Amino acid sequence: MMAHQLPSPPTTASGSGGTKRSRRTEASISSESALGQFGISNLRDRIVAPPRPLPLVTFPSASDRDSDRVKRQFGAEFEQEAWELMSKIDMGVDKPAFQVDLVARMFRDDPHDIQPTILIIVDAKWTVKLGHTWEPVVDKLKRYIDQRIADTPSTGSIDICVEMVSKVLVLPKYLTVINPGEQGSQQLINTWPHIQDGILNILESFDSTAGHMTAISLFKLGFNIDGSMNPKTIYVSVDYDSPASGWPPVLDAMQGYADTFEMDLEVHIEHNLVGHHTDFPLVPSELTAAERTTRRIDFNYELLGLYSKEVKAGSDISAGCYITRNDNKPSSPMVGTLGCWVQIKVKDKDWMTMGLTCYHVLRPCLKGYMVGAAKTQVPGLSEKVDHECMSNPAKDSACWTADIKGFTPKDMPTLEMVEHPPRIKHNFNVTDKQVHIKNLKELHQPTEAQEAELKEVLDFFNNGHQYFGRPFVASGYLQRTKTNGRLDWALIQPFDDTRVGGNSLPTVQDWRSKGYIQSQMPAKQDGCVLEPQGISIHDRVKDVTVVHDKVFGFKMGASTRCTVGELSWAKTTCTIAEEKYIAGRSQKERRSTEFVFAPVQLDPTVRFGNRGDSGAVVFDNLGRVMGLLFTGELPQQCAAGYSLVTPIEDVFANIKEFSCGQVEDIRLLGEEDTVMAST
Repeated sequence: MMAHQLPSPPTTASGSGGTKRSRRTEASISSESALGQFGISNLRDRIVAPPRPLPLVTFPSASDRDSDRVKRQFGAEFEQEAWELMSKIDMGVDKPAFQVDLVARMFRDDPHDIQPTILIIVDAKWTVKLGHTWEPVVDKLKRYIDQRIADTPSTGSIDICVEMVSKVLVLPKYLTVINPGEQGSQQLINTWPHIQDGILNILESFDSTAGHMTAISLFKLGFNIDGSMNPKTIYVSVDYDSPASGWPPVLDAMQGYADTFEMDLEVHIEHNLVGHHTDFPLVPSELTAAERTTRRIDFNYELLGLYSKEVKAGSDISAGCYITRNDNKPSSPMVGTLGCWVQIKVKDKDWMTMGLTCYHVLRPCLKGYMVGAAKTQVPGLSEKVDHECMSNPAKDSACWTADIKGFTPKDMPTLEMVEHPPRIKHNFNVTDKQVHIKNLKELHQPTEAQEAELKEVLDFFNNGHQYFGRPFVASGYLQRTKTNGRLDWALIQPFDDTRVGGNSLPTVQDWRSKGYIQSQMPAKQDGCVLEPQGISIHDRVKDVTVVHDKVFGFKMGASTRCTVGELSWAKTTCTIAEEKYIAGRSQKERRSTEFVFAPVQLDPTVRFGNRGDSGAVVFDNLGRVMGLLFTGELPQQCAAGYSLVTPIEDVFANIKEFSCGQVEDIRLLGEEDTVMAST
């Protein structure tokens, strides 16, 4: 085995240009049509005009007004023109199969960034020569379409995208943990930190990627659903300010470096962000039918039955206020999870009950927290529509200061309250009930019971029963564990004990409602409560060279509810976009190294965590708390990504350290009963 020399550190590095996501990628060439000049982006596996970055999600043309209008006006004319152009080009002796469709392509997580697209999918392995062959097809087809649009006044000036991709960019991918018992894994386990450092040095040595790394992870990633045949992949993500045109030499260097280890490692790079598992929903009145469906299914927005004053472990929570956007319009705060109830022993005082969640979930409670606003042209509408984006807090505000230093009761005497359920879900629920009542009336059906339930949920908020506590103390963004893990925690002080719903674990019915069978459920269920920590995540990863058993984690989150994940022995190096604005920190200081929970191989399509799950606690098969889930990443083309979790003992230790001796001890609510029983 040859020795491995880390790549030299960079001599120059380009700036990042801020945290705002660019929705257009760079053009390789420009062309001109009847509707004006347009760019063409020629990147690996993909030619697109005008340039658009991935990830994009495909919907049938009927899902989008402009796409539907094009289909009704022109029928299959544009698809037929694409077929004719494709039939004339020389792609080798064995002409690959391809398909052409008019679709709506939406930027993932932003339903306003949607565009009618002639999508050409080619079943061929990418080469640079192939890209040069595709480029004139995209150019000619775009100019043909624009000419027809210009000649047809009734269509207005619809901008139709032309996109030609290799099939590998539209097939679903699956992410799973590398089993430590597999052949060759022991060597990879021992070498991974060294490999990670080498990959990072390569990224920092090229202007196109220096300062743009958002994650370096290791798992199996590929097109095989059970994960067994998927390649061991060094997954690299960079922010949207990194130009993809500069990636080829970076990828070559990283793959060459990985090949020296002779462990069959593949390197993959893409645009992506490690984003907190929280949700920035639109103002409810602006939600489209498609958005309502997405929030109902993916983010558990549908509230069934009447509201409860008790707040249980795993409940959805948010700041109890509307946020003023930077254009002075109101916005709903993000949704997060109350992980569990704990008790802290404050010096010279009795035990105090607190709710545990993530700091970033409670940031909207702080003055100076900001939500950005942008206007996007939505196909089918004459006016641009508002949509929201992450924004830096007001300079020198309470939020700005807390991001850097955290806060205690002395630092922040006035904070917004915390509520359950969140107002965004309440507004969603009220709209659902109002529509249902209206539909019943149109059918001349009785509505007394539905109207009574609507009145009760309205009264719940009108009487302020959603408020259950205030933020008490929080970490801010810059705290780190001894192993350079991120600390992102906060404690909520309830107004009184009647609001504390306890730490009950999910029931058998909870698990069954998510499709799990008995063998996939934890041993502790009905009637059981969260118990103190057993074996540490640190120790489970440290001992992986000896113990090859898979380690599963279970959680109850506000969005995905009950889910199962598998602990990876390979930790992820990452940066978080939301804290990038904080000045005076080097690239190295912004990085952290995190524990990873990924989809289980039994079903890698099921997410362990999603936006809204930040603050959920992860527990083991015996119901013993393991850690605090705070963020994650969803690789392109994957139905389920991975989540990052901080070991619970690191969270508890930091709470005591942060208090400068005021918090003498911390335990789970109910742990005192266990102690009394044992004595």
